[in-house]
Amino acid sequence: MIRAILIDDERSSLESLTFELGAYCPDVEVIGTFKDPFEGAKKVQEMKPDLVFLDIEMPGMNGFELLQSLPAITFDVIFVTAYDQFAIRAFEFNALDYILKPVRKVKLVEAVKKVKSRNQHQFAPEQLAALMQNLQLQTRSGIEKIALPIGEGYSMVSIQEICYLHAESNYTWVHMMNGEKHLIAKTLKEIEELLDFPNFYRPHKSYLVNLNHVDKYVRGQGGFLVTSNKDQIPVARSQKNELIEMLKRGI
Repeated sequence: MIRAILIDDERSSLESLTFELGAYCPDVEVIGTFKDPFEGAKKVQEMKPDLVFLDIEMPGMNGFELLQSLPAITFDVIFVTAYDQFAIRAFEFNALDYILKPVRKVKLVEAVKKVKSRNQHQFAPEQLAALMQNLQLQTRSGIEKIALPIGEGYSMVSIQEICYLHAESNYTWVHMMNGEKHLIAKTLKEIEELLDFPNFYRPHKSYLVNLNHVDKYVRGQGGFLVTSNKDQIPVARSQKNELIEMLKRGI
């Protein structure tokens, strides 16, 4: 059995989730439900659950702050959130389990299955830091860096120092202005959705380029862009006219 604690400031949400776990997830035993996040944090340390269903937006202390307050995270976490679909990209980018409110049976069962399939707890403090950073990215406020998942953890890179991205199958190379390269286990489309800014443009199916680091456009059948670090980025014929217009406007 998976011993679970539920933390949510809305009583109705706690009752609903408890009922759905009992009805659809027989391997989950709810050992405690808490409305107050401070009490929830204390009980997590005392009761040592295998899994915590955690609301994000709570008065006094949100879900992220609750996790940061703990000396260690020795359990799996499934976030329960009312965040809109756009912000949810940040969760998916960091490969964390989440359930949107109102909770749907299919998503709940899937999230619990993922927990059961893991041999050990894979939630780590750096994942929380990366998630918070990328959620700030979605708000378009005070944006400077993005957390990129790499093999040994996460690399915090300046968004404006990204020169271009190059797709390689289901992976993406992130090329920085200083010559560094990061191989990310995400498709170019997934990263493009996170970097949804006017200065990032996809001139070719395999490339996403920061137009702030483009030195010139060379005409041709589709032509190509030359970046500030002298790399050449192909331009698809279908993108040629739109790209030229953007460059003329100085975007």
